[in-house]
Amino acid sequence: MNGRWRDDLVLSGLLHHPRRTVASVLGVAAAMVLVVMTSGLVRGILKERGRREANVGVEILVRERGAVGLTPSSAALTLPEAMAATIADVPGVHGVTLVGQYLQPTGRGLDLRLVEGVKYAEYARLTGLRVIEGRGLTGGDEAIIDVVRARSRRAKVGETIEIFGRPFRIVGIYAPPLGPRIKIPLETMQRALGASDRGSAFLVKCAHPEQQEAIAAELQRRLPDRQVLLTRDLPRVYADGNPLINGFLVAMLLVAAIVSALLITLTMYTTVLEQTRQIGILKSLGASKAFIAGLIEKQALVISGLGIALALGISLLLKVLLDGFTPLRVEMEWRWILMMIGAGLVSGAVGALYPAVRAALQDPVRALMYE
Repeated sequence: MNGRWRDDLVLSGLLHHPRRTVASVLGVAAAMVLVVMTSGLVRGILKERGRREANVGVEILVRERGAVGLTPSSAALTLPEAMAATIADVPGVHGVTLVGQYLQPTGRGLDLRLVEGVKYAEYARLTGLRVIEGRGLTGGDEAIIDVVRARSRRAKVGETIEIFGRPFRIVGIYAPPLGPRIKIPLETMQRALGASDRGSAFLVKCAHPEQQEAIAAELQRRLPDRQVLLTRDLPRVYADGNPLINGFLVAMLLVAAIVSALLITLTMYTTVLEQTRQIGILKSLGASKAFIAGLIEKQALVISGLGIALALGISLLLKVLLDGFTPLRVEMEWRWILMMIGAGLVSGAVGALYPAVRAALQDPVRALMYE
């Protein structure tokens, strides 16, 4: 039996129950879209955050070694404020400021919000932050937000935002976007978290940026128990991702592959039951076990391929919509796209394995008697 005949049989098998075929394709597509969009959103958020951190206007970031956080600078407030004097004493350091970062739930599902505590005058001088509407921070329960958050949330000066379970009044809107989009007085954050005179990281401004590597090396020598990072390297650090996040994305991919495989198994098993007589006829005409098994596997791979193609189309559409109408950015990396395609095809082939073997081992006489 030639390949053209097999292709015709595959097509007729898929079109015999078009609704079931469409439902299977949609099921595979849904699982794959979940992988592409989840990885794309996570990577997009991390890369956007990396770009904002790298553009903060300083050259060096000092934080606790081994600090646990979703990002390089989001960690507990453990660095003593007195360390600023040690950092400022290094030749070539123009200025240093302590910041605190706090990751809090927003109350909307799994949504989280990163808030930064700053010494406003010091921070603005070193980073170049400019308030374009309202005023800067003076103390107490005040907050400033960047232009992106103000535009996306339609927030205005005078409105409030909930932080630490109480309202903070928005007193200004700043540009350009630098680090976390919400900033409050560092002293207020320290008091709320019970971490007086402590912070998450030091931002270090160099008098001569071209000397930043030498200054960073000297800082690392004087502070061996701390981690010293060049802000220009932050996009790469963010792109590499957190091991926990990478593990989560791989787990998502495996779950999607398992769901897809189970769906294909159910679909092809039902197909084999319904086509028992047809399989018996093919075997009576001389079709080999390999031919029958290949027929079932090919149908499964076509369903998986169509589901993957549909998933890519839906993901591209969602990316355009999210990039165009929300502050979110979706990064569709080739690595994850190729992993999704591979997982989809492998899950289709594995899922169809049992139905294919069952079909190949059917007795032709019993199959012809099947009603």
